[in-house]
Amino acid sequence: MLASLRKKLPGRKASIFWGTVFGTVGFYQYNNRESKKRMDYYCKRAEAAANETIGALDTPRKVHVYIAVPMGELGTRKARLHWEQYVLPVFVAGALDYELTLVNDTETDSDGGNERVIRGKVHTLVADEIKERRRKEMEKDNEELRLWRAAIDERKKENGERVRRNRLGASGESRQELDLSNWKPEPYPGTMDIVAIGRETWVEVINGINDGAVGSLNYTIPPLVPLDSEEQEMRNNAAERKISTDTVVGSASPDSPHDEGGADGTKVQVTDTAGTIVAAGPEMAVPQPLPITVDYDRYRGNDAENKTAISAKLPAVAYISHMNITGWSNMPLRIWNFFHNQQNVDQYSQQALQVVFESTKRAAHGAEELEDMGKAEETTVGWEGQERIDVVISPAVAGSLHVYDTQNDTAPHLPSEEHIPEQN
Repeated sequence: MLASLRKKLPGRKASIFWGTVFGTVGFYQYNNRESKKRMDYYCKRAEAAANETIGALDTPRKVHVYIAVPMGELGTRKARLHWEQYVLPVFVAGALDYELTLVNDTETDSDGGNERVIRGKVHTLVADEIKERRRKEMEKDNEELRLWRAAIDERKKENGERVRRNRLGASGESRQELDLSNWKPEPYPGTMDIVAIGRETWVEVINGINDGAVGSLNYTIPPLVPLDSEEQEMRNNAAERKISTDTVVGSASPDSPHDEGGADGTKVQVTDTAGTIVAAGPEMAVPQPLPITVDYDRYRGNDAENKTAISAKLPAVAYISHMNITGWSNMPLRIWNFFHNQQNVDQYSQQALQVVFESTKRAAHGAEELEDMGKAEETTVGWEGQERIDVVISPAVAGSLHVYDTQNDTAPHLPSEEHIPEQN
């Protein structure tokens, strides 16, 4: 009987194979189950913020999330998946409104070879937002600046209309698509706090805040966007008249009212097909209109002189880490994370939970804390050989800045009977 039973049992190699398969699948299912338990735990804690009541005239909180390309990557795919897997579920559970900005600027060498990431776009976006808020604060008490603001808004509106007309084209097609692309939400009436995902994004955000707080507020009004129809009309008119340009070398004659000689005696005559001179002048390029710059710095007072007075309310900032494990040398660690995702949920989702509760905000502990935030990421393989950006922030700005304490779990907890499952 035992001999017949032994014949029905799989052999040694088959047992090892199927044992490995079922063990791997079982471990993966266990990891998913435990990760979901931990995510549910943090989402339940975030629901306390969603259930808080606010006044009828109060503005709900909203944060601005910035995601830049992680070091060692050429796109934001990994960072976006990191956001969607660990951070977004907690924000949704806490009913925290957000605005997401993905920055992915790359360039290719002129010979079509290597592609590289351009850094600094997040810095520019953050600085421009703070400067614009400071300008509007100054315009409240200055009639001249309010008039300039009206001119700036009118120019932006006109340029937007010209861009739409160029996109619409002469055929009038894609009108519905054009109207949809022109839709924009109403601007947030308050100050949106900033969430930076990853060390590279954090450095650009802090530098942008410093630049926006103490940098120049002068604003250059953008030039008018040329219309394609205007350029085509000019080309058609030139073709109809068949205007030709002749360069004549010689000195200007007082008897030639249509000729204007240059300093070197060189003049240009523009004639039509009949040979009639329709324009004449020195041989030089047609001067372009000079850019108009609104001098806001003239009204800054002590802020411009001492660089210490921060006239606008600075946004609070939150750092959410992103340990981008990449490279063949880290393959064992990547496999371990694949089968042991609970630790990532505990780390990243707990940091997102701190942002959901406004009570976790505190004053920054000086410029040193801001400089050291997220430095552990620089030890990963993706940072090797990359040009690093240092945090540059003045003591005055660092002293005025508030941060979310994402490195400690200070958010409200659930009742004592509900606790996070123990890791096995």
